[in-house]
Amino acid sequence: MTHLDRNAITEVERLTIAANGVIERNVQPGQKLLVRDLSGELSVFQVPLNNTSSTLLDLNSLKTTADIEQERGNLKAAYVGDQGITLTSDDGEHRWKARLELPYHPLYQFVQAWGKPTTFTQKELVRMLRTQLRDHVDPTITATFMRLKFTNNSETTAQVRPTSAALDVSIRQQVAQDNGQDAPETILLRGPVYDIPEARNDEYEFTVYVEYDHDAGKFILQTVHADLRQAQEEAISGLIGTLKDHSNSRYPVLYGSITG
Repeated sequence: MTHLDRNAITEVERLTIAANGVIERNVQPGQKLLVRDLSGELSVFQVPLNNTSSTLLDLNSLKTTADIEQERGNLKAAYVGDQGITLTSDDGEHRWKARLELPYHPLYQFVQAWGKPTTFTQKELVRMLRTQLRDHVDPTITATFMRLKFTNNSETTAQVRPTSAALDVSIRQQVAQDNGQDAPETILLRGPVYDIPEARNDEYEFTVYVEYDHDAGKFILQTVHADLRQAQEEAISGLIGTLKDHSNSRYPVLYGSITG
């Protein structure tokens, strides 16, 4: 302090006293204060609300939470997004968020991964159809793939075509000759998009296109992005409809997400 002149010391004391004056007692969350910045300009500062959040595990719990918050007059909205549903509530001092995550069902994870061509040996494909996809595929399809026997010879050529063309004609003819039946060009799967209790019995159709790499002796599976997106949009639409029916216009149900 010995290095400061008297005017500087006086100014520091004045600023200290002035700063102490803006500190208030009993400030409440959500309260708005008029403050002056370093340039002397006035602005409004709002004290942050006390934030809390909770994680819910089924749709019924989310509905119950929404009912409680709506009856208290605190519920603002329900936001339904592709990855989860969020309830937002506040009473002017506190803000609550209740979140129901929407994890993908294992079936949807499979078909989503097959958005890019995915290769399987016959043994791998049959095992998957018999176990992980057993409840989502016609058993006769599994049996058909089990019986397929592809013959390599100089007269049989294979060309991997775009998924819309499915199996190459020459390969289908060869399989028909060896097995008395055509090799399937598609696999039809049925099942849910989301893995929550209320959605596990929902059924959407997923068409998986099948090609055969004759030289490598492997199947190539691929789904179409538009089909995947359509199924997800239908699933989301169903959830929004369910919540709107439950809310009965007591609170808004919106397609989207909330940040912050």
